[in-house]
Amino acid sequence: MKIFLFTLLAMPSLVYSQTEDQKKLDLLSICMDKPMEQPFIIIDNGFCEHYMEKESDSLVKETFLQTDKGINLNPELCLKDYSHEPALLLKPTDKWKVRFYASHSYTTYFNSDVTFKSTRYNVEIKDYEWAERSSREFFSPKTWKEKGNNPFQMIDEPSNTFVVSIEKDGNEFFLSAFHPKFLQANDQVKYMKGTIDGTAVDGIYDVYKPFDGYDQVPGESELVYNGNTHKQMTFEAGWGHRFKLIDTKFGSVTYVPSIAAGVMVGQNSSVMIKEGEWWEFEGRTDKYGVQGFGGSLTNRVEINSPKERFGIFYENKLSMYKQEHGFLDGTQKYNLGFMGNSFGMKFMIYNPKNHAKKKKPKE
Repeated sequence: MKIFLFTLLAMPSLVYSQTEDQKKLDLLSICMDKPMEQPFIIIDNGFCEHYMEKESDSLVKETFLQTDKGINLNPELCLKDYSHEPALLLKPTDKWKVRFYASHSYTTYFNSDVTFKSTRYNVEIKDYEWAERSSREFFSPKTWKEKGNNPFQMIDEPSNTFVVSIEKDGNEFFLSAFHPKFLQANDQVKYMKGTIDGTAVDGIYDVYKPFDGYDQVPGESELVYNGNTHKQMTFEAGWGHRFKLIDTKFGSVTYVPSIAAGVMVGQNSSVMIKEGEWWEFEGRTDKYGVQGFGGSLTNRVEINSPKERFGIFYENKLSMYKQEHGFLDGTQKYNLGFMGNSFGMKFMIYNPKNHAKKKKPKE
């Protein structure tokens, strides 16, 4: 149990009359050093510091009884009326806090209906499959030792997410940067309709028919590669609310749902086998730029250390982006849906409560 000394003494050299409203004690104003209408001498040995550090959802339920000698703090007389008025319930103000999050995502990309338009390839493929390229090998020291690699590649090569947030009164605003990597899945047999090299197609075909020892058949799909991995990023801005589920002296558990909107940028690369050939290829790398717009719904559970200086978390994020970008000498359009399951670490960059200076007693 902690005991604090807090005394207010009326200055004897001044004489004034008090109204009923003036008799009500504004403890918050006193602890915040605001100007007082009535002259007092304040002796504070730690009370105000403790009082201002109370959590925003904790209300002060103590009766402050004014006497001729000062203030008597009686915590047992909670919510008792004072001068036929409701008890004074004070809520401390919160301040902005800054956090940083870093995580790696195991991402599932949902199938899409993709419309391709180019000189050779003008088809719509139903239920086109995307595969994840996680690049998790860059977390391995064995990969770092390979020629041309280094440990810093574990930051930008895998599908990582970095987030900076500010929060006050439970409302968290954030900016995020996510590095998705998705490309055409192998061994796809899909329904497609349109024209390939001028030949009409309408049926179920191999997206990339493997070499079978025979020449190409007119209208055969030979789409070798279609990927969005190089410099691929989503940048989002969003809002969430923090709900503290468990709070103990050993740490806390917090649940944070959030919503965000953003933009996807990247540099698509696509490759086809040349018409009438088997081992000669043609392709194109699109210029780097905006590919689409969309948003995300996220649910995060954090396990935090005392005072939340450090924590670990699990996050589930569902995203949808409307994409349009380059393909060979034309374009491709599709709606990209994906779900990420991420594990990571968080750090409290700035919290005024963790840097508060002790208030010196007034003399």
